[in-house]
Amino acid sequence: MERYLDITKSVIISSPAGSGKTEKLARRYVSLLHGGSEIEKILAITFTEKAAAEMKERILHILENAYPELFLKVKEKIPLMRISTIHAFCLKLLKRFSIDIGLDPSLDVMDDFNASLLWSESVYECLMDEKNNPDLFFVMMKDRGIKGWDSLYSLLDELHSKRPYPERILRENHPFTGKEENEILELYSRCLKRYSNKKLERHLIDFDDLELFTYEALVKNPEWHNILYSFDEHTDHILVDEFQDTSSLQWKIIDKLTEEWRSGIGAKRDSGKLPTIFLVGDDKQSIYLFRGANVSVFQDAKELFSEWLGNEYYFEEIKENYRSLPAIVKFTNSLFEKLMSPAIRDSWHTLYTPFEATRQGNGNVELILIEGLSHTKENREKEATTLAKRIQSLVGNYEIYEGDKKRPCAYSDIAVLLRKRTHLCIFENALRMYGIPFIMVKGIGFYDEPEVALLRELLSFIADPLDDYSLFCLLKSPLFNINYKTLFRIIAKGNSPLIDKIESVKNKKLKNAFNLISSWIERSKYTPLAILLEDVLSETEGWHFYWEKQRHANIKKFIRLIEQYESQGFSIIDIREKLIKARQGDEGKANINTEGMNAVKIMTIHAAKGLQFPMVFLPSLDEDIVPKSSPVVIDEEEGRISIAYEEDSQKRKKINHFLIRKEKELEEEKRLFYVAVTRAQDFLCLFGVLKKEKPPTGRLAYITNSLGILKNGQINPEFNSLNVLTESQIDEIYSTHHSSFITHHVPYKLFMKEPIYTEPISYEPRHKWQDVTEDLSIKTTHGEDWVLLGKIFHMLFEELSKGIIGFNEIDKRTFILLRNEIYIKDKLERLKKIVNNDFEKLVLSGYLQDVIFPIKDSYAELPFILQRGNTIFKGRIDRIIVRDNTANVYDYKTFPVKEKELPELLDNYRFQMSIYRSATQKILSMKTKGYLLFTHIPLLIQTH
Repeated sequence: MERYLDITKSVIISSPAGSGKTEKLARRYVSLLHGGSEIEKILAITFTEKAAAEMKERILHILENAYPELFLKVKEKIPLMRISTIHAFCLKLLKRFSIDIGLDPSLDVMDDFNASLLWSESVYECLMDEKNNPDLFFVMMKDRGIKGWDSLYSLLDELHSKRPYPERILRENHPFTGKEENEILELYSRCLKRYSNKKLERHLIDFDDLELFTYEALVKNPEWHNILYSFDEHTDHILVDEFQDTSSLQWKIIDKLTEEWRSGIGAKRDSGKLPTIFLVGDDKQSIYLFRGANVSVFQDAKELFSEWLGNEYYFEEIKENYRSLPAIVKFTNSLFEKLMSPAIRDSWHTLYTPFEATRQGNGNVELILIEGLSHTKENREKEATTLAKRIQSLVGNYEIYEGDKKRPCAYSDIAVLLRKRTHLCIFENALRMYGIPFIMVKGIGFYDEPEVALLRELLSFIADPLDDYSLFCLLKSPLFNINYKTLFRIIAKGNSPLIDKIESVKNKKLKNAFNLISSWIERSKYTPLAILLEDVLSETEGWHFYWEKQRHANIKKFIRLIEQYESQGFSIIDIREKLIKARQGDEGKANINTEGMNAVKIMTIHAAKGLQFPMVFLPSLDEDIVPKSSPVVIDEEEGRISIAYEEDSQKRKKINHFLIRKEKELEEEKRLFYVAVTRAQDFLCLFGVLKKEKPPTGRLAYITNSLGILKNGQINPEFNSLNVLTESQIDEIYSTHHSSFITHHVPYKLFMKEPIYTEPISYEPRHKWQDVTEDLSIKTTHGEDWVLLGKIFHMLFEELSKGIIGFNEIDKRTFILLRNEIYIKDKLERLKKIVNNDFEKLVLSGYLQDVIFPIKDSYAELPFILQRGNTIFKGRIDRIIVRDNTANVYDYKTFPVKEKELPELLDNYRFQMSIYRSATQKILSMKTKGYLLFTHIPLLIQTH
């Protein structure tokens, strides 16, 4: 038995690329089951949902084949398998203990796009709130000059992208110095508070909340002991895959969950059970620093486990490589032994350990050097052409292994891995030119794809027929193919809208375009947009231009998105605004099942992680490695979070925080290159541009400097462990060996070279959104305490109305909700007393029973959207009770009032109540009555 299968020990495995680390985790899981562990008491954490599904499939496959009797025994319990991402685990824990930790049990998780929109809205509103009270916002904007808003927004956005670190600084009071850092965090704190309130109102959280709320529930919440006890009762073993991609906060969560296990005490050990932790990963493949992954955690865990567990812990470093042929393994070892051997090693440096090839055969590694020109784009075009020629010369000619036998390679065996997407279009066009079928896998930039941009412009124009830019893009697109010269000549005639100008021209092509476009505008009034888009592509034969599977799938995805927006009640104007904002995100291209497709796969190195390919092409190795330049750096070392801020890029070069961050990013670039190289099984082809009289740059310099390939700028004839070729040699090989597999050649002119873009004319949206539920006047009139109390009362009322809590649980629930917001005991007790007193008055008045308690045909916190003219009102209605075919609408006012203030308050809230009643009437289709319930007095007043 291999040592890592010893279920009496906790294990950390350092498992390099191609060594089968996921297989080892699966076999460890099976060993636990074989040793008598219950399937529902094993928790396995993976990095992605896809990895979780594959892990489950692999475990069941091993069970079915190696332990059929055990498989039959656990078969009925398969739904109880706890294999998930860390985010899914956190969400489940938060929902399970939601009442105890002060969260809404019905909470949902926003996707990144909607979270981004809500954050932008929060920052914008904070700015607007300050316009009558110039404060920190305007001081900081003034310091930034004419680009104040853009600069300030970018800074806040950059800080927000580093969550949960900024929040932890604010919540945990980490020490830091510097006036500017203080100002930034104060500013960010205001925006974050509004953002948090908006999420709370919508019963939503975002992905960053999942980990932060879980950690705080385990550490700070008064119920933390019960949560840990429950987890311990239901979990005997934890397994973590891809441990090198763990963030500091994720490690803190795992650390806290297993704290008692490592102490050598506890109910589990007393009962004779030995809980274990199994971590598997490869620190050389830690490539998610930008997402918060901390490679130091891997080394820290090894040291801590040895200290904590002693003889109950075992560490193993795997040295076998089952993926790559010897030539690729030899190249990898030769290169990275030199690249990853720091003289002085910090915890975030990576130390390379060579591995050994287990496959039989030779394999091949090529480095193709391109003679550089003066412009980067020209260099990439030469490189892309050479890459396409090399592919065509290999397909059908070069033999790869399939099992123990060889066969000629096909397009589907090849993957082109890119570090960045900057020149993706150039490589795609080169492959098209040489008739090479390809597919972009896991690509982003969906909204910038030409076919998607075209449909976006079409919708923009239908939404606003006076939008000359969108019409211009539409006319010059493949749908109409009107040339620039003709369009510019028409545009130059007078100042009337472009649509009017093309109506009056005699050009037959333009006349036909006008008639077709006019019919689309007319049909948009009664035809769903999704159907209209399908009609447009059919009537113009648009599908002919977008025959490629990826483009076709992108169009289908876009049409589905429009269909979803329409089903949610959005108008074409709303959809246009959403599409404009969506371009700022990283929406992925449509997914395509590549199984069975004979096509070259193009993807980023990040997307290729965890995959393997018979033949790998790595272009653009000469691209400069430029660490991200940001005015804000947040870092964590030994549990202490630090922040540094500096706008001046030159000054940043002298500040230690920025220098360390730069070194970390450069170190990660080496690991990223390692990931790229180790995807190859049989054949690895590297490309780089050599510029005249200039030393090699980027990852090309890694190779030339580490392996001594060049001498005095020329290829070293003594170097023979790598096949170094030039583009002229590739031309010669291509002329005699190019593939006969080409099945079609598409005219290059059919494709647009560049995507078409549109930008919003101004930041101000066409439709004005107004939240009628928010009442900011409470803060200025009654102070912060009553803002907080208002939030607490509304949550308690909602949970009572929905039956989530009973009357006897109000006191405990109040304490939990206040404890999550207040850490000063005296203040907490004072506010809790106010809540208790107000509830006593509500009981005596009868309003608690008549309005707030659960009632048949009633609603609590009902969300709505109501459009009146150009204003869209949104909010939540506190309470609706249907009696005698009448919807009685109640709005809670929880702040203190005096009797003499009531007439003015009724007048102030008349408009708000009219919106609530109109929305209710629209939703329930019945007559309505409106009431204000002043809960502090208490008093119920009907509004008119």
